[in-house]
Amino acid sequence: MNGINELITIAKYWRDWSDPRLVVMVLHNDDLNQVTWELRAMGGSPQFLPSQQLPDFPYAGYAQSLGLDGISCTDAAQVGDAWDRALAATRPCLIEFRADPAVPPIPPHATWDQMINAAESIVRGDTDRLDMIKEGVKSKLAEVLPGRSS
Repeated sequence: MNGINELITIAKYWRDWSDPRLVVMVLHNDDLNQVTWELRAMGGSPQFLPSQQLPDFPYAGYAQSLGLDGISCTDAAQVGDAWDRALAATRPCLIEFRADPAVPPIPPHATWDQMINAAESIVRGDTDRLDMIKEGVKSKLAEVLPGRSS
């Protein structure tokens, strides 16, 4: 959560490192996604946009403005090339992946209570409920049907 501030620290010190390779990955979804999903899973609270929605921010461009490498990835077909470039960089590199905030980070160890609470957030009027349901079903099907994701 301190990412953009810590990039300033990285920019200050990376030249002193014996190995300056460092990759920072940002899942750019204009949402405090960990908080959003934690509230859904732990308390059944629907998404509260005024406190969780973030303004659009050019993370890769910001990294470049600090003298670091910055890669913006907006399409799934670009993911492999983005990682190849980042891992070959000769300085710290930030990869900004555009991500869908409706994709639930459902861990394999989600408890029944957490799943019930997330369902309650839908019933209580979550603003993103249709995409949330669609992406949740896709994620779980991908676990059951290998090779059939997205």
